[in-house]
Amino acid sequence: MNTSVTQTWQRIAALLVAHAPATAREIRPPAPTAQVEHLRDRVGLDLPPGLVAWWAAMDGVDDQRDHGSGNRAGYLIPKGYLPLPVTRAEDEYVRQSQYPDPGCCTPEGTHRKEPGEGGFPFCTGVLPIGRAIDGGLLCVDLRPGEEHGRIMEWYASEGIHRSEWATVTEILDEIAERLDDYVHGRELPYRERHPVIIDGELTWP
Repeated sequence: MNTSVTQTWQRIAALLVAHAPATAREIRPPAPTAQVEHLRDRVGLDLPPGLVAWWAAMDGVDDQRDHGSGNRAGYLIPKGYLPLPVTRAEDEYVRQSQYPDPGCCTPEGTHRKEPGEGGFPFCTGVLPIGRAIDGGLLCVDLRPGEEHGRIMEWYASEGIHRSEWATVTEILDEIAERLDDYVHGRELPYRERHPVIIDGELTWP
């Protein structure tokens, strides 16, 4: 178990309960270990410890639910991403893997490119873990190499490309720090902005 991820998530969860309860209510309980193992076997590549630890602490939110009634999850991850449950991560992986990158993915299931390298249309070594309202996906790069676990982004028109985050741990650290800054009204560096909480629902500018 990745202790730092677990502790950071507990910090985030406490802040959400206190300051963004509508978002906190939508977060699912820990993912069953069997589902995580099934997904790992389906992909055929190791999952980074930080991702496994996060799913052991929570199982995302229901991204397919109609939130129009006002009982919305908001967007837990900056840039407007909802964290996917394990089963939805598998659904998205299966759907997008129908369109492998011919410059990377081989029929044998290996990969010509290193983790962190972009590709089009998709790559079967990249696992979606979040979904944006505009259809984009936040992904973890599982291809073996020095940057295994690198966070990537995917859009249908662009394929996969590097994100500003290196790992799941880095995403959670940013959420925790920015929420804490918001709660304590700290002045931010130039051009940085606080998250927005309206009616208990967290979003990001």
